[in-house]
Amino acid sequence: MGFKEVALVGADHNFSTRGPANKVIDAQKVDNNHFDKRYFSGDMKWQLPDLLNSEVSYELAKDNFECFGRRIYNSTVGGNLELFERINLEDFINN
Repeated sequence: MGFKEVALVGADHNFSTRGPANKVIDAQKVDNNHFDKRYFSGDMKWQLPDLLNSEVSYELAKDNFECFGRRIYNSTVGGNLELFERINLEDFINN
């Protein structure tokens, strides 16, 4: 798509529900793992995240972007994804 800079928003890289990666679990009444408490709720089943493999994929994306003179930033408020340089979203947009 030609972007030279990308800002990630909402990539908190943190889940309160713990367990083995990719394990299928039943959703709870309230989803405390996503921005919307109804995201995975009720009778839905979902897989626990594989944060380690996510980090490997993020690292590959970062390396690939930087190889071509491009940058990925993390504009998420809070969260645990520290691989990318953090930048305030408003600053990113106005730059």
